[in-house]
Amino acid sequence: MFPQERRNQIVKMLKHNRSLSVRELCDLLEASEATIRRDLTRLEQQGILERTHGGAIISDEISVLEEPSFSQKETEYHEEKMRIAQYAYKLLNDNDTLFLDAGTTTLELAKIIGESNINLTVISNSVTAIPYLAKNENVKIYSLGGEIRNNTLATVGQMTLDAISQFNPNKAFIGVNGISIEKGLTTHYTAEAEVKQAMMRYASEVVVLADHSKFKQITLCRFASIAMVDLIITDSGIPSYIEHAFDQYDDIKLIKV
Repeated sequence: MFPQERRNQIVKMLKHNRSLSVRELCDLLEASEATIRRDLTRLEQQGILERTHGGAIISDEISVLEEPSFSQKETEYHEEKMRIAQYAYKLLNDNDTLFLDAGTTTLELAKIIGESNINLTVISNSVTAIPYLAKNENVKIYSLGGEIRNNTLATVGQMTLDAISQFNPNKAFIGVNGISIEKGLTTHYTAEAEVKQAMMRYASEVVVLADHSKFKQITLCRFASIAMVDLIITDSGIPSYIEHAFDQYDDIKLIKV
């Protein structure tokens, strides 16, 4: 197992168990104590966890510095993303116009739209979503041009932003890498943050699609406060204390599926 893969596994285990000892991590990952201690030190330096006597505890807010590839994200929490997308599809009406952001959960929504016969106009910066949307002959598609980011297969840059400004859709479906009440909506890359900001600015209603792992996770670039969101659709894995924290915001609706 490569070091980064092992560290990713440590974070996943801590998210599930909240705290683990060095000995438990050694047994689970079949690694030496020295290796695990080095991994924990590295993750602590990144703000992802806190070292304890003999182990580690996950931080309340996880700072994620390294961006996983699109293919890696596509396989994570796939069932949850499908449920989120299915609920999002139910929000659509014939003749809706919408921005569809690039992401693995929004991709699941594109697949459902493509298999349906709903009449829509979809404007998207997702290279991967377009072929799925095109399966539905009743969908008019505007593909936003620009530089394609290899890691996310999203178009970004001034060309993309200029194109977005020509539309005023009634809905925007936005993906995120992190959601925090205090730090807002975040993503890894400034150019993608700018695209998400623009979509939110020009759409009448903003819907965020995010599996439970995105909550209390922070990535580098903040692109909006949660107050700019009308609806967040997540899955039932969201911790109850986070759900209750969102209850204080009357103007933000959070749906679990």
